Amino acid sequence: MTDIIPHVAELLAPTGAQIELSWQDTCVTFPLIVLSVPSNMAAETSGGDEILTNITVQVDAYTLDKKNTVDLAKSIDAIMTPAGFRRGISQPLTEGELERYMMQYSCTVDFTHQNILI
Repeated sequence: MTDIIPHVAELLAPTGAQIELSWQDTCVTFPLIVLSVPSNMAAETSGGDEILTNITVQVDAYTLDKKNTVDLAKSIDAIMTPAGFRRGISQPLTEGELERYMMQYSCTVDFTHQNILI
C-alpha cells in the first residue's frame, strides 16, 4: 500500500499553512490544511504486488475568513494539479466560525510507489 500523505504534505508546505494529517484534538493555527485518504485502492496487481494504485486525497483548507479560504484553496489547487493530481470534488462550507474548502484529488501511482502517472 502506498502512503502518499507525506508527499502531499511536502508539496503543500509552501502555502505556509499548518498541515495536519487528520483533524486531531490539538492546538491549531489558521490557515490550516487537514489531509486524509478516503480511498487507496490497488488498480492492478501482479504476483501479489501492487503495480498501479489509485489514491484519493482529501484536502480540507480552513481559515476564519471566506476570502482567505478561497485564496488558500486556489493556492492548493495550483500546487496539486501540476503535480499530477486530478481534482474531482471541491466544495466551500461554513462550519460555525470556521470557513472550510473541501477538495478531493485523485492520482495513480506506479509500481515503484514513488511516481505519479500523469
